[in-house]
Amino acid sequence: MEKQITSRLGFGCMRLPVDENKEIDMEQFKAMVDCAMENGINYFDTAYGYHSEKSEGAVKTALVDRYPRERFLLADKLPLWIIESEEDVEKTFNTQLERTGAGYFDYYLLHAVNKDRVETIRKFNIVELLKKKLAEGKIKRLGFSFHDTAEVLEDFIGDYNWDFIQLQLNYYDMEREDYKQQYELVKSRNIPLAVMEPVRGGFLARTVPEAQKVIEAAYGENKSASLALSYVNSLEGVYIVLSGMSNMEQVKDNINTFANPIPMDEKAQQTIAEVLKEINAFKVVDCTKCEYCMPCPVGINIPKVFEIYNKYEMFKSEWIIKDYIKEAEVNPAECIGCGVCASSCPQAIAIPERIAEFNAIAEKLK
Repeated sequence: MEKQITSRLGFGCMRLPVDENKEIDMEQFKAMVDCAMENGINYFDTAYGYHSEKSEGAVKTALVDRYPRERFLLADKLPLWIIESEEDVEKTFNTQLERTGAGYFDYYLLHAVNKDRVETIRKFNIVELLKKKLAEGKIKRLGFSFHDTAEVLEDFIGDYNWDFIQLQLNYYDMEREDYKQQYELVKSRNIPLAVMEPVRGGFLARTVPEAQKVIEAAYGENKSASLALSYVNSLEGVYIVLSGMSNMEQVKDNINTFANPIPMDEKAQQTIAEVLKEINAFKVVDCTKCEYCMPCPVGINIPKVFEIYNKYEMFKSEWIIKDYIKEAEVNPAECIGCGVCASSCPQAIAIPERIAEFNAIAEKLK
């Protein structure tokens, strides 16, 4: 009997709780997994590179070793950026099976497909190799996550009869024509859709103050994340919405949201329109904290810099930047402008240029 997904909310294992040493807090993660399982969340999503390659092992400890395999579904991803031969596919896949101890993957993805990685996929016959894993039962469903243009997606989507596709969707991005086209393309082909970044790396949960006021006026306090999750949950064709939960409070709040979603009626549409108007009035960097830009060759914590930059632009508090500069292991002023980060950014952020803007502000605040 085929396992069924028992909640539209999926547990993303990309932003797990960490302790004072920046290591995954396993006891807290176990408690979060238990709460999720008790409330019908049985879909977990990890990847080779998450948490500096420690997420898969954490999933083994907190989930695989503690629950019968038939009780949960596990998604994992092939890191295309390390594949340099057909042999690398087999080696990496086996490493992932060993790290997770899962025996097989219910959902397996080509990770972060873009134009350059399409070439890698085709060059090394990766889809054909993974079809063998399907035949062996080591993969139950094959798909890919995507970070590029609708044009690239349309070119690649016909390479295989995909079981599912994972897209970045949220009410902020869906205002952009390219994201709309991607969604419509997948929907038109009746391919089940997994949603990542529904709150855009937390940005839509802790957005600009004026936007927060709009949401509070409509729905009360602490409803920003609920509005974002309810929006993507209402989209046609979506089978799972992944939330990268970092603490128990987020787990419980998300569970409540999916049990009592905000209806996407005229009130919601008007609220979202007003929120977007307030957000767009601010100068922010569209960083989702995915960390694909990392590691920086000189050690700059790029996502953290942009987090601080966004907070400064939201609140205009000088101490936000000053305190960060004092505490940062590597000052952003050390940026050499090499551009390695920008070439890996799914959001196409001109990272060196935005770092330079940050540094100019920091210099003025000295």
